[in-house]
Amino acid sequence: MKKGLLFILPFIFNLLTAQNNDNICKYLSENLKEKPLECIDKSTFKENNEVYQFFKWSAFRDNHLLRIEKKRHLYILVKKKIYTSEYDQKTGEKRNSLFTILVQKNLTQKQYVQFMKLLSENHFWLNNNYDVPSNCTDGNGIFIYAMKKNSLLKMSNGNCAPHNEYLNDLYRKITELFNL
Repeated sequence: MKKGLLFILPFIFNLLTAQNNDNICKYLSENLKEKPLECIDKSTFKENNEVYQFFKWSAFRDNHLLRIEKKRHLYILVKKKIYTSEYDQKTGEKRNSLFTILVQKNLTQKQYVQFMKLLSENHFWLNNNYDVPSNCTDGNGIFIYAMKKNSLLKMSNGNCAPHNEYLNDLYRKITELFNL
């Protein structure tokens, strides 16, 4: 039973593509305090702002969210550990997803420029249709959502992608860049 519950995070993010995602947007916003970019009204998004969300999930390890955001001249990095919903074996009650903020800091303009250079070197915005099919049932993966100038980019490396796969490699480079 616990094994099945560990899949809740990727399942929720896959549901974001469904027609009626208001409940999912509300759930993620309230429980993880993170607005999924697909849920943002693109017409209200400021022209010069950029947001990058990296959801790294695992069936047997920790789940993490990494958000890098540019708001006007402010650059923000947030890393959260996400605890998936599970049942309390003693009481039989379901516990909701929780999160812990591991890192929350302002980046310098130089750090943000290094991040943008890394994305450019890895042809980030050219991979809008990047979606690797799952090749196992209980592994790990990465979902990426990015928004700038009213453009929304979505990527996924499926489930059980090799360590040298594009998104796994990019995520590793980003965590190394920011010493995460």
